[in-house]
Amino acid sequence: MIKKHVRGAGALGLGLLMVSLALPLTAGAETSHASAAGVSGTLKGAMSSGSIDSMDPNRWYFAVTWGLANAMCTTLVRYADAAGAAGTQLIPGTANLPVVTDNGLVYTYTMRPGATFSNGTPITPADIKYSIMRLMNPTLDTGTGGYFTNVVGAPAYLAGTSKTLAGITTTATTITFHLTAPDGAFVYKTALPTTCPVPVGTPMKAIENGSLEQKYASGPYELQSYAPGRSITLVFNKNYNQALGARGHVAKIIFTIGVQSPQAVLEIQANQLDFQTSNLATADILKLSHNSALANQIHQSSRPDITYLFLNNQVAPLNNVDVRKAINYAVNRTAVLTQWGGPLAGTVTDQLLPSNFIDYKAYSIYPTTPNLAKAEQLMKASGVKTPVTLVIRAQNDAPGFMNIASVIQSNLKPLGINLQVVGSPNSVNSSFITNYKSKTAMGVEPWSSDFPDAEAILNTQLDPSTPDAPSNLARFADPAFIPLFNSAAEKSGAARVSAYQSLDQQVMSQAAPIVPLFNPRWYDFVSANVGGYVYSDAMDAINYNTLTVK
Repeated sequence: MIKKHVRGAGALGLGLLMVSLALPLTAGAETSHASAAGVSGTLKGAMSSGSIDSMDPNRWYFAVTWGLANAMCTTLVRYADAAGAAGTQLIPGTANLPVVTDNGLVYTYTMRPGATFSNGTPITPADIKYSIMRLMNPTLDTGTGGYFTNVVGAPAYLAGTSKTLAGITTTATTITFHLTAPDGAFVYKTALPTTCPVPVGTPMKAIENGSLEQKYASGPYELQSYAPGRSITLVFNKNYNQALGARGHVAKIIFTIGVQSPQAVLEIQANQLDFQTSNLATADILKLSHNSALANQIHQSSRPDITYLFLNNQVAPLNNVDVRKAINYAVNRTAVLTQWGGPLAGTVTDQLLPSNFIDYKAYSIYPTTPNLAKAEQLMKASGVKTPVTLVIRAQNDAPGFMNIASVIQSNLKPLGINLQVVGSPNSVNSSFITNYKSKTAMGVEPWSSDFPDAEAILNTQLDPSTPDAPSNLARFADPAFIPLFNSAAEKSGAARVSAYQSLDQQVMSQAAPIVPLFNPRWYDFVSANVGGYVYSDAMDAINYNTLTVK
């Protein structure tokens, strides 16, 4: 399964152009940081109660846990520790950037010397292969295993008829991937945090107590302790080789779980807390934005994200395309954004790709404020007998989502669609809506891309060949679109950009499987103690590798 819908429980950013594989990959240098000798101090962060989806490094998938992964992991290739578009550039990780041969079917990575786990054990190509097999294992996978199904032998492995992946070969110093078809985003997939290395022999079952990150962290931080629902403590990993990238400048980072945003803001102002990992409440955004004395503590950043209303295409009357289009015309996107924080916190949209993607091409099909006449016309054309009653779900442990659901509830009432709003913590809500058997009719969801390429938005969320995939919350299954999705994913360069621009518009104009609402911005407030602040566009989270204590 592939997902990324729940990557993010916050009002996060937009703005800068994302780097796509349409542009050349470079091993460009990052901004130089202090050496391990300069590591010192403690920072304190806050998380909402539903922020942690998993503590198994091959399973994590929320934005918060990807932020933790960026601190505790070094993948084959990784993203530069830089702000904005520069932070979406791939650079060497445990391996150099790959050599691509055989017309894009073979990717060979050569390991860099000095990569070790936090217990001092060297990381080998065999460990990398095992880690990818582990994340693909059906008993373990929470979302990204599907990105490797075009590796030779993957179907047999997934079906249980093979115990290995024939398409991944290793030597003492290299790991090579053999693909069944070209994949214009494959290098990005080998930078996914879920490819975080674990040693050969790690059990093929979820390990949620944090022990893997205590022994086998591969980044500048390791896990010192984890108390589920209460706290997480990271400490500097003394066995991390700074030659792999100068990362990590704080001796300890302590996260308290269960702190709501308004309380976190008060504690940050009092220097009792240094940052939080969820979005700010609308009232706090407005209040802080007008306080010039706090200007140096406020950060607004780009975010590869869309917040949307998914419509389950397999649940009546949402299985009727005219009803789905009617909803797109009836929803007041401007009022929705107001509940999120207004223009400071995002920009309304009616298309699938975020406006900071290179694949983005502006178009306009649906209005920012309701066109009820058009919506009612489409409802009449649908032949659906109204009124109908449906459930709309949203997470209730981060500001904004429940308010957005209420706006949509009022917007659809004139169409004869009565909504019952149901809220639950993100971790609970996600487990429910990603299960296709739940037949969840609709819900308000954030989606941050798994990597800076249109495939991670369109194919991951709406692949019509996999309507039961956890990420396909709309259960979109129109067979006419399957060739278009497959063709776009195989392209590269300018042809890839053009294909995805066209696909975005075709999907929304012809099928309207979801209701795009807005592209959020990350609006962050940190204490006066925090230095080195960077928001990682690629991880969709604060970059702990660059933080310092002033």
